[in-house]
Amino acid sequence: MRALALALLLGLAAAGVVDAALPAPPFALDVTPSRAVPGQPVQIELTPRGGPGVWDVYLMWAFSPEAAFLTPEGAWSPRPVAFRSRVPAAGGPITARWVVNRAGDIPLALVVVEPGGDPLARFTWTFRPQIAWVSAPGPPAPAPLDVGTLAPLAVLTLLGCALILLTGGAFRA
Repeated sequence: MRALALALLLGLAAAGVVDAALPAPPFALDVTPSRAVPGQPVQIELTPRGGPGVWDVYLMWAFSPEAAFLTPEGAWSPRPVAFRSRVPAAGGPITARWVVNRAGDIPLALVVVEPGGDPLARFTWTFRPQIAWVSAPGPPAPAPLDVGTLAPLAVLTLLGCALILLTGGAFRA
């Protein structure tokens, strides 16, 4: 069992070294603003850095146990869906509007693969992923109940009700 755990640990360490050795992708990823409330749009910009070739560009939810891909329409898909297909590395910038639809920190990973390549097959990656964070705070927490202020009001209300019940005959006439 220890040998298996050691082999797994060494395999993960080797994968980290290989990922670190990969060059930067031919596109830069920028999300503006990086902080948005759910329902607010942000702008995603892919800026080509130049170079030869065309690439399929995927935007994935990074650091998640399940794969989630941002589609060109702005929805999340559990299956690989290219955000843009066959994008030239020497073309103009690509901008897209995306409406943040979840609260929390959203790590968007830019994964660039050859056309038709599998973005989930890490061993086929030619470039290291680039991460851009979108912070989407949830609704504010409700204000705590201030019992110290409400207790005297509750006592006065109960006393008023008791007074009316006990002396209610005088008020009916």
